[in-house]
Amino acid sequence: MVDFKVKTASGYNVAYLIHVGDYSGQNMWRSEFSQLERWAKTRRLATGKRIMYFIDKWGEKPKNKRRSVAALEIRGKAEPEGKIQIMKLPRQKVVSISFDPNKVSSDLVYHGLESWLESCAYKQTARSRELYRGNPWKNARAYADCEVQVPIKRK
Repeated sequence: MVDFKVKTASGYNVAYLIHVGDYSGQNMWRSEFSQLERWAKTRRLATGKRIMYFIDKWGEKPKNKRRSVAALEIRGKAEPEGKIQIMKLPRQKVVSISFDPNKVSSDLVYHGLESWLESCAYKQTARSRELYRGNPWKNARAYADCEVQVPIKRK
């Protein structure tokens, strides 16, 4: 069972890396998150959620030039360094779906979101994002608790 929830998502301070290339499955951001985790650890920054999203829409750019973001929530002051950048993802209203990718297809979740947005009182205001409350490559429980958020506002 997958439920759509309209809620206000927290703002997140994140360190992030841009990934350029075709979508290659769940492991595509693994090296970026490993790099972000090492960077945060050496700076003694507490970390939180892993957040992933695409900047470019499908079909907008060639697959090998499509950009996406791997963002690691950080707590504490930090400055950009090299390819690692810092930003604040604002607090905002979202439609949220939490699901276990081992039990429910992510394609089904995203198609369901598209259908829900077509028939509801809201419209999408920014790209959807996936959030994990831990490292999904090292923690099966974190992987099994995927949350998709789509920023929205009233039509």
